[in-house]
Amino acid sequence: MQFLRPGTVLRAFLLFTVMAAVLLPLGMSADAEESPVPLQPLLDQAQPGEILTLEPITYSGPAVIDKPLTLQGKDVKIVNETSEPALTLLSSGINLEGMNLVHLHRDPAIPAVLLQQVSESRLSGLTIKTLGAGVNLRQAKDVTLRDMTILGSQHPGSSRGNAMDLLDSSGITITGSVIQRMQDGIYVEGGSSLSLVDNEVSGSRYGFHLMFTKDLELLDNRGFGNITGAMVMSVRQASIQNNRFEKQSQNVNAQGLLLFEVYDSTIAGNIAEGNRVGFYIQGSENNRLLSNELRSNFIGIQMLSSADNVLHNNTLTANVVAAQAVDSSGNTSDGNYWDSAPTLDVDGSGFSGLPYSVNPFFLQISGPVPPFQLLFQSPGMPVLEQLFQSGAETWLRDAAPLLEPPASRNAEGEAETGVLLLSLLLLGVGSATILKFRRFST
Repeated sequence: MQFLRPGTVLRAFLLFTVMAAVLLPLGMSADAEESPVPLQPLLDQAQPGEILTLEPITYSGPAVIDKPLTLQGKDVKIVNETSEPALTLLSSGINLEGMNLVHLHRDPAIPAVLLQQVSESRLSGLTIKTLGAGVNLRQAKDVTLRDMTILGSQHPGSSRGNAMDLLDSSGITITGSVIQRMQDGIYVEGGSSLSLVDNEVSGSRYGFHLMFTKDLELLDNRGFGNITGAMVMSVRQASIQNNRFEKQSQNVNAQGLLLFEVYDSTIAGNIAEGNRVGFYIQGSENNRLLSNELRSNFIGIQMLSSADNVLHNNTLTANVVAAQAVDSSGNTSDGNYWDSAPTLDVDGSGFSGLPYSVNPFFLQISGPVPPFQLLFQSPGMPVLEQLFQSGAETWLRDAAPLLEPPASRNAEGEAETGVLLLSLLLLGVGSATILKFRRFST
């Protein structure tokens, strides 16, 4: 019978101790991650109006909040694998702040967060990763969604829902949010007094899909890489200003901004660049399109059955087709810059004395037969355009085109102002120096 040496036993004991010290915490951590803490009991224990700060661990949904409450927490994760929303809000005065939600149920109709007839509430700083929808508001009122991040699945498909879906909700403000890979970024149907400011949507169908609403503000937003940057439909008195729509070009129906049956609205200071169509305007009347920039689109502006709109001080450059108007009359266009327009300044005003009519001939022949696009800027194209002048009364016609883009004119004005101020400053310094020298001499 052989006996182990004492040193061998000691080494085996030390090795076992070290392995236990290393592996035991890993096992405990894995158990902790695999066993999220149910959130609902904590909410049930909270008092109305309480500020409930969650520990930085993982919680499980679904959970319902039916009383005024502030729920907050840094590095908090709420995971939901059920067919219900991760969080359902049913009371006024609910605030959610700074949490991470992971919604794993694959159904476009089920959101991570549902606000049902909620008022005077706020969601801020939430990060939502969802296989379904993001945040749904139903008959909500006076709600703010601020600094939200909503990310859809990496795999495209019909299971994607809308990032923010508003139905018959009023007094809603959505600002500073980032949305990627959803069906629609912000979908609105019905309601009134909506303000969408400084949001960014990419990789989705419609960046902003806004219908049947009143008193709409769409300001300083960005949409890129979607099928349509923004669609505004059946809306009156909207303010659509200082937005940027880029690279909506990978679909035959792609456009930067689509206006369908929009009335009495202001579309100003927007940039549409690199889209199949910059602005597509259909069935819309009495709108003001001011100081927009449309550049490097296949079609700059396309108008269909639209009347009595005003286009002024817009810039259209590097578009394959500057504009097209079909069955559209009574539109007023003047003082826009067209890089394709022949110009002649006879009085030094900066406006051309030659009216510019946008001939849609190239688009009419290349639309049905795409290979005809090879004729773009060919020497014979101007001759063909002169031969086909039928329907010229419905073309978009600029009475007095600008000779230079408005930005260039403003820059020149600012430069002249700067030179004048510098000259006055140098004159003042020179005069003071001369007076001081004369006093010293006497």
